[in-house]
Amino acid sequence: MAGGQGGGAVTPPAPGRDGAAAVPGLRRRSRVIDQGARYVVFGGAAFNVVLVVLVVAFLLQHAWPTISSIGLRNFFTSTDWQPDAGISFGVGMFGALAPIVGSFLVVALALLIAVPFAIAVAVFITDTNPIVGERFIRPAVEVFVGIPSVVYGYLGFITLLPLLRHIAPPGRDGSGVLAAGIVLAVMIVPTIATISADGLYSVPVTLREGSAALGATQWQTIRRVLLPAARPQIISGIVLGFARAMGEALAVALVIGDVNVIPNIAKEGIGALLQPFTTMTVTITDGVDKLAINPDGTAARYMLAVVLLFVTFVAIILVRLAARGRRGSRA
Repeated sequence: MAGGQGGGAVTPPAPGRDGAAAVPGLRRRSRVIDQGARYVVFGGAAFNVVLVVLVVAFLLQHAWPTISSIGLRNFFTSTDWQPDAGISFGVGMFGALAPIVGSFLVVALALLIAVPFAIAVAVFITDTNPIVGERFIRPAVEVFVGIPSVVYGYLGFITLLPLLRHIAPPGRDGSGVLAAGIVLAVMIVPTIATISADGLYSVPVTLREGSAALGATQWQTIRRVLLPAARPQIISGIVLGFARAMGEALAVALVIGDVNVIPNIAKEGIGALLQPFTTMTVTITDGVDKLAINPDGTAARYMLAVVLLFVTFVAIILVRLAARGRRGSRA
């Protein structure tokens, strides 16, 4: 009482039993929430792993008749693809070399067209004119990423094929590898450009400043410093563009012609790119209406799906290796 009247420091009241009990209860509740969140995250990751395993097992199970009855040698080396001939009284032929070659040929042409344009767009966004690039070019590129593939295919069908018809050999409508490659190139440019721009943004400013201090021009800095430093992420963008192009079906089906004959490049030269061809995805979708009545043809199409899945896995591994190289270069 004297202390209170003398104006001394007032000692705060000791916490009661309720306050003392609240702290351990709060800690216990936090531990329960953290443990529950850990289980949810682990369950989500495990579900994804199980889902991938189930998809692989499902495809292999349905593709197994191709291994046991048709034979992988005939499947991968023959060009005679008539999987639905056995529905009546004929003999089905399951040589898938043509669609496999077609897929890689179309995607290679698409990358040959898309990669230079995508890297140029990325450099423009990040270094050449970053103000215009960030305000106008990058939002437009990101919009193109979300456009459905059928839109690209339909635009190619109504605008590109009439143009290619003028340079195609007589009797052809312009469909073929060139048309499919151009459509896929337009589709994957936004993906590669966006990831490449992120890679260029991640290059430390000190590298730019050091290059400028040594007297390098802007182009010399871009070519000899920025692009090599961002190479792992640029490679990741190219591989992801490759995976998207390899798995595209509808846009390609509208402009490629769907003919299971490998073009004779040695005889026709550049004109072979204007000959109707096919890809694995287009070939798979051809027989969806005959799955129940043509088991051998269905198994062959499932084997094509396995090949596409394997190519996708390889692309993912390449992306992971590129990301690991990026982390190693930073370390």
